[in-house]
Amino acid sequence: MAKQEVESLTEERVLNTDIEQLVAYFVEKFGVEVPELDFENATATEHERNIEVHDRWDDRWVSVKGMAIDFEIPFSGEADVFKMRPDTWDTNPPNATIKGQSVCFSVAARELSEEQVTQSFERIKASLIQYLGWHETLWKGLPGQLAAAARGQIEHRRERLLKQKKVASSLSTIGVKLKEKPGDAKTFTPPAVKQKISPKLPPMKKARNPEPTLDAAQYTTIIGLLSGSIESIEQSSRRMRELDEESLRDILLVPLNSHFESAKGEAFNFSGKTDILIQHEGSNLFVAECKFWKGEKQLLEAIDQLLGYLTWRDTKTALIVFNRNRDFSQVRKQLETAPQKHPNYASGPTSIHEAANQFKFTLPKDEEREILVSIIGADLGST
Repeated sequence: MAKQEVESLTEERVLNTDIEQLVAYFVEKFGVEVPELDFENATATEHERNIEVHDRWDDRWVSVKGMAIDFEIPFSGEADVFKMRPDTWDTNPPNATIKGQSVCFSVAARELSEEQVTQSFERIKASLIQYLGWHETLWKGLPGQLAAAARGQIEHRRERLLKQKKVASSLSTIGVKLKEKPGDAKTFTPPAVKQKISPKLPPMKKARNPEPTLDAAQYTTIIGLLSGSIESIEQSSRRMRELDEESLRDILLVPLNSHFESAKGEAFNFSGKTDILIQHEGSNLFVAECKFWKGEKQLLEAIDQLLGYLTWRDTKTALIVFNRNRDFSQVRKQLETAPQKHPNYASGPTSIHEAANQFKFTLPKDEEREILVSIIGADLGST
């Protein structure tokens, strides 16, 4: 059939269509798709039915009321395969009928037990599977055979047509103009491979707004502004250096708000008593905690508190430690060594200022997520 259809194609189709695409078309059209049974969606109906039974006394068949269960098993593939006998077969094929894309059979008797129904169903099911397996073996080599036959026939006809066109084109040498036929190919050389149509991307869903994040340059700017403010406080009058935590925090907010703007007026606000944060549309971009130095234990607790505020999106933070002890040099050393004892410590310190170092900690709720914490010491002098 494939050979006959190749011969029925127009000259334009044969000359101007990629050979492999034509081969694939014929393989798909004339190939055999062996049915695949869908047992998971099999259905059954139970009803009363007249059953033919043998009357031994009168030696005749009579019709009596009995029970029947009708099964339907849907399948994909070609229904005509069920009408064919495979090369391998037996004398007891499955007894069923085909209705559309379903295999139908019945189990009937004057009386039916659960065991009888199960055994009958399993027997017919096994027979169907066996016969379809034989068909799979029979038709397994067909695609390759079809492809070879179609390719050979297409190439043969193309060669014949091109040779014919070459002869016809030579008429110009004797002064005869060749009249074009409707639908005739404009050129007689093998065409380029037909381009496949590029698939269109599916319609796009409205994307969620990306979560805001703070880039490294802005973070460096913020730490620089905080460090500069702290230096100004350290060099200021005794009265300023004796301010409480909340007042000191408000002083730190001044240069931050003068440098960063937002639609709400102030980019930096505070939450609770000591937090400094920058927010965008309700999400925290930067969090800082202000604490007075009260020893190593309290420093580790402050780190705990800071990490506890954070989510996986908050990766850049700061801890500002105000000191009113006499020996600030010793405090600075402890600000470098104590964080390394924290259970979530990852790396550091990296010096960024005379009294400021950066550390990396892991997030308690997500150990794969690293948090950058700048610990900045501020010497307010002894009181």
